[in-house]
Amino acid sequence: MTAKLQTYIDMGSSATKCFYWHRKPELLHLAPQVARLNPSRLDRLTLGGLTSQEPEDSAYITVGNGTYAVGALAIAQKGDSGLALPKRDRAVYKILATLGVIADKTLSRHDSDNSGCEFGVHLGLLLPLEEYWQDRKELKAQMQGAISEFSFRGKVLSGQLERIEMQPEGAGLYLAKGLQLAKSGISIRDRTVVVLMFGHRNLSILTFEKGSTPQETNSTSRGPGFVEYLKQCATELPGVAPDDPALLEAILQNHETFQIPGRQEALDLSQASIYAREFYLERVNQFLVEWLPASEVDVIVGGGAAYFIRAELKQFFDQRGLTQQIAWAETLRPEMMDVLRGQEGTAEPDLITSVRWADVYGLFKTFMYSAAPAQPR
Repeated sequence: MTAKLQTYIDMGSSATKCFYWHRKPELLHLAPQVARLNPSRLDRLTLGGLTSQEPEDSAYITVGNGTYAVGALAIAQKGDSGLALPKRDRAVYKILATLGVIADKTLSRHDSDNSGCEFGVHLGLLLPLEEYWQDRKELKAQMQGAISEFSFRGKVLSGQLERIEMQPEGAGLYLAKGLQLAKSGISIRDRTVVVLMFGHRNLSILTFEKGSTPQETNSTSRGPGFVEYLKQCATELPGVAPDDPALLEAILQNHETFQIPGRQEALDLSQASIYAREFYLERVNQFLVEWLPASEVDVIVGGGAAYFIRAELKQFFDQRGLTQQIAWAETLRPEMMDVLRGQEGTAEPDLITSVRWADVYGLFKTFMYSAAPAQPR
């Protein structure tokens, strides 16, 4: 019998986040970087014992005529996170790498040879809103072709895409809200729900009117992402790139200075952060004023960036009389922890990390556990 992989992926700009099923729920995290590997580089990496590492730490795939490192290996190969590119441009590489890691971890290995492996896939994907509108059919066709034969760390894999469920980023939170309301006998299709996704690349608003899917008249993904904060910081810090993972970590840890490797003097990060925060908040405020509906709505706030400016957002919602209608993504955290509790070697994630996982968890929960999920129509 052909093995089955049930996998739900959020290809976020700050990380690729995945829930999958292997006897119980498991999670997987890959850094967002991708790097193309030339044959000579790949030969040197293989000779250096690359495949003796954990698959998520040394992930590379070969599809068509190209070989690509993904995640930690891509960082080591000076890859980038592709912030300037649509996510669809690297989606196939990230999805195949994720499936390769899961196959390596869960499917039987034949004496570590390269004899190949066949499996069926039930795949759930979260896509940026505009790419969901425009590109999901093309991406499905690309995946059906690429998954049929590719290799992961030199091992040939052959997958069959048996089911694919694509939803816009933020829909996982909406679907989880629908399951929650259903427990109280309330249909989410009787309400208008707005999901605000404060992402790394952009800020999105998805309006589900009485269960309908978001439309271009009431929804957009063109709001300012947290990368605007990083770009503004970088303008104050000579020689620092906005997609430098060390810069993001320093900001999240509230460091006062930033050290560039090879330079003695530390840069003043605290002052740069003050300017960047003011700039980012001004753009967020303008976006919310323009796009938030004035009518009676339920609002779900998701995305890690929302928690970075949580105090200011609470003030904004309070001023608009929305406080009682706001639900934060962290409300899913307790049940996420219950689902994952007992997973060997998994420490309980902090608040921001769990919030970043909430959207894909909602997708996972809906289609793994619900026989008849409350899908937007």
